Amino acid sequence: MLLAPTHFSLGFVKSVDNRHLPPADSEGVLMSASAFGHVGMGGSAGFCDPAARLAFGYTMNKQGAGLGINPRGQALVDATYRALGYRQAYGGIWYAPGD
Repeated sequence: MLLAPTHFSLGFVKSVDNRHLPPADSEGVLMSASAFGHVGMGGSAGFCDPAARLAFGYTMNKQGAGLGINPRGQALVDATYRALGYRQAYGGIWYAPGD
């Protein structure tokens, strides 16, 4: 339906890296392995990460391109994880300090 690979678990989106697919900002979302939520049209996202004790919500006043999170929204997710001390491994998934 979205024409891009996705990972779902009980109706929630899980982390998936589609950056290697054309276009370069293809509809993926990079979170930690314990995170789950959903992305929305134009770049919005909402998810929680129980291991990080994190709840994240992002909506914008000007809708971006695409059916899911876009580079603008992903940059906010990335900055949030970096602020918590997480590191990003090859493949995009965020890992907690000490993992």
